[in-house]
Amino acid sequence: MRPQILFFVTLTLLLTACSPGFEKVDGKWAYVSYDEAVGKRVRYIEADDATFTILRNKQYAKDKDHVFLKTNIIAHADPATFYLIGKGYAADNTNVYLDSYTMIGADPKTFKRLSFPYSRDAGKVFCGTLPLDIDDIESFKVTKSSSAKSMVPTDLFIESNPEYAGIDTAKYPLVLYGFGKAKTRSEEFDGFKKTR
Repeated sequence: MRPQILFFVTLTLLLTACSPGFEKVDGKWAYVSYDEAVGKRVRYIEADDATFTILRNKQYAKDKDHVFLKTNIIAHADPATFYLIGKGYAADNTNVYLDSYTMIGADPKTFKRLSFPYSRDAGKVFCGTLPLDIDDIESFKVTKSSSAKSMVPTDLFIESNPEYAGIDTAKYPLVLYGFGKAKTRSEEFDGFKKTR
């Protein structure tokens, strides 16, 4: 019995010791991760040491000027009001974010996660960061969830999807969308595409 306990304790220590996250390396903040090809990977970030805080999800941190997801700065995020929602979603007083991407027109006060890739606020339903063209928000139901997602530059996305030509490509340079399925009483969606 003792060897089994020792094995599990050792395994737990190894797994937690190799967890990715922010730490100080040589006196500077860095995001440290581990992979099979390189081993320990250290990526330094420019952060204000006096105000740097690691959030409860160790992939996120903030200082007085920026919010970080791993080594990415989340554009437009307000560190003073930034909070985690969960499952890759976060918000501040102005915007909602999926990973490090700003959701297009999402209201942080009424935002709710649904089964990925879908979410909603009081007036819109989203597939990833994209608002859907939807007539019946109240009957919207996810019929198939999917964790798969794709990210593409907004201008290229609009070329293939001209119905989204109104997106401000300067404010939203990238869009992220997923591959679930959903429906309302009169509509069906395959990812962000209305199919009926």
